[in-house]
Parts: sequence; structure tokens; C-alpha cells
Amino acid sequence: MTTKTRPLFACLLLACAGSALAQDPPKPAAAPAPAKIEYLSAWPKPADKDQLLTDIERLCKARTEDMGKLAHDALAADGASAVPFLLERYGREKDDGAHERMRALLIELIQPDQTRLLAKSFDSKQIHERTMALWRAGNFPDKEIKAAAEAACVRVDKLGDKADPEEKYAAALCACSAGSIKGLDTLVAQAMKRWDKKGPEMRVALAGVRGAEATAVVGKYLDEAERKTKVAALRLLGGCGDKSVVGKIKPLLDETDNSIRVAAINALRGIVDNELPIEELSAFEAIDQAKKWKDRI
Repeated sequence: MTTKTRPLFACLLLACAGSALAQDPPKPAAAPAPAKIEYLSAWPKPADKDQLLTDIERLCKARTEDMGKLAHDALAADGASAVPFLLERYGREKDDGAHERMRALLIELIQPDQTRLLAKSFDSKQIHERTMALWRAGNFPDKEIKAAAEAACVRVDKLGDKADPEEKYAAALCACSAGSIKGLDTLVAQAMKRWDKKGPEMRVALAGVRGAEATAVVGKYLDEAERKTKVAALRLLGGCGDKSVVGKIKPLLDETDNSIRVAAINALRGIVDNELPIEELSAFEAIDQAKKWKDRI
């Protein structure tokens, strides 16, 4: 390149760069659509049933941590084929330690494609098997198990005060996740007691019933004087409420009780923007957020 052509070359480079900068940046690729779930119609057969049953026995009777880990790893390798055998043993096992080990493994092995097979255990004779199946299915929304989940709610409700609290909660969670408002009152009661532990899974399930019916059921609790009841209702409305309840929530943004104000903010985040709650909001931050919401709605 000659000395005379260098300035011209530099100008061309600058012009190209300017043209590139003037263009709109490339649009990001669209997020991939969620993969369609291929639901199991039958449990896979284990490669070696006798060995699988032996491993379950080893897991239950584990005398050392290493023994338990070896049995756990072997059963984990069996995957879905181990689930029905573990569920059955979990239902009749009495030892607390064995229960805990099997519970942890079942949580690991039960996957979204198994909900329709889990539904067959909703009316098991063993309460622990029923409760585990209902609870885990409730974490994986599936409209096809709605009838079975509703039937479980009805059966538990008939027991009245004799109903096991964990089974009642599991049935309510499962029904809600499957699209039924049966059990919503139970979820309000649970939100008052254990939102810290059960809140995330309740939010997943509540998406299954978002709309007018669920809003009417939960919204009535906003009229209660008890602070805990209001907060619980607001937390659930963030997951299942529609915009018809926004007018009822707006006055709560002026509450001096920060727990109510924060719950109102988070309810609006869920209803209006489909956003998850902000768990930690100071009083100062809540006042600022409340002001922004009042200006917006």
C-alpha cells in the first residue's frame, strides 16, 4: 500500500465501521420452546428385579453411611424402574431412618413424566405412599390427573379432623397443580403456617388455577382482620389471582404493617407482571415500591 492510498483506505474503514454501528444490533435468538413431556404409560421394567429389591432392603437396613450410599447409588442407577417398588416399601416401612433415606431417593427419582403413574397410588391403602405420590405429583402440573387429585381431596375432607395434615396438604397441592380449586382453603391455612418452607412449591401449583374462580376463593380472606390471614391470602393471590382483585389490594399498599405491605407488593408482582415475590424488602424499600405501584394501578 502506498503512502498516498493509506488515507483513503483509513476513510473507507471508518465509513464501514460507522455503517455497522448505525445498523440495529442483531436480535437475540428466541428462547427455545419448553420440551413436550412424553408421559410414561407404564413403569419401566428393572434390569434385575431381585437385585433391585435387595438394594431397597440394603437401603432400609443400612447400618453405616457407606452402606446406605452404596444402596442409594445402585437404586439411582435403576432410575424410574425403581420408583414403584420404593413407593410400595415406603408406604409400609415403619423405621424413621429408612423412611428418610427412601424419601430423599424418591424425591430424586420422581420426574414430571411420571405423574399419571403416580396417580395410581393416590388411593393406596398406605398413607405414606398416598402422601408421597400426591405431593410429588403436585410439583409437576398435569391437567390429566385432575379427577384423581380431586377424588383424593374429597376422600381426605370426609375424614374431617381425623385427616392427616400432610396428606390433606399434599392432596390440596396436587389438585391445585392439576387445575382444581378444591383444597385452596387448605393452602391458605398452610401459607399461614409454613410459607417459608412450602411457598415455592405452592407458587408452582397455584399457576394451575390462576383466574376468576381461584381469585374469588382466596380473595375473600382479605376481608379478615387477622394479619396472618391477610398475608397468606396475598401470597396465594400472587400465584393464582387475576386483575379483578387489584382494586382490593391497592389500599393495602398504605398499610403501616410492613408484612402486609410487602405481601401486597408481591401479590401485584405476580398478578400484573407474572413475577416471583421479592423475599427480602426493608420497610424503606417497601414504601418506595408501594408508591410506584400506587402510581401504576
